[in-house]
Amino acid sequence: VEYSYAVFGKYLKMLAYDSKYSKFFLGVPGILLLIGGVATVFGYTEEIFAVLVSILGISFVIRAFDIDKAWSNLTRPTPMGFIRIFTMVAGILLILSSIPTGVSSIDQKLIEADTEIFKIVTDKIIIGQFITGALPILWMGFGAIFAGILLSNWIGGVPRQITDILRIIVLAALYPITSQFIIIMMNGDVESITLVPPLLAGLAATLVSATILFRKYRKHKHQEMILD
Repeated sequence: VEYSYAVFGKYLKMLAYDSKYSKFFLGVPGILLLIGGVATVFGYTEEIFAVLVSILGISFVIRAFDIDKAWSNLTRPTPMGFIRIFTMVAGILLILSSIPTGVSSIDQKLIEADTEIFKIVTDKIIIGQFITGALPILWMGFGAIFAGILLSNWIGGVPRQITDILRIIVLAALYPITSQFIIIMMNGDVESITLVPPLLAGLAATLVSATILFRKYRKHKHQEMILD
């Protein structure tokens, strides 16, 4: 137990004093608390919630897709860095453009002038139409980001092609599953069992692809060991 507390304390100290981790685990919450406090003083408590959620979402996206690391490569530009930055910016623009596309796909008859925001957000039909319209461009944005990572690693000789390819395969496999889930959510007559076929197909495609790629990788490594 004492050893576990010591390890836990070590990680807490790392989060607090290591600049690699503290800028995200302490910096982002600190900025959110500061903005929230200032907004509360000036009476913008309700409006600031959307701003805080947006900032938190942007920070998650930046950390998840290594946008900060890719941006730092501008100081030492390389062909791989330019490819990753270009596809990253293109992917983010596509992801952002999916929002107005989703909004425009909503039937305006469902949204009245005096309709509350809470009712709009909790309406299954409205949310379903929004996601249906935004989903293709949203997936294209993620695909552009993942393809850029794959291409830059392949050109740079980074041995991560298997992970990058599997990431794209999983993204493609999740698309029909997500689409079918939205259909089930919007239409109560559609049974939930219809979600099983795309789920099984996506799982099978992922497992088969992973098996083929890992066998190819092991065969390649075995040939390298024989040559050495």
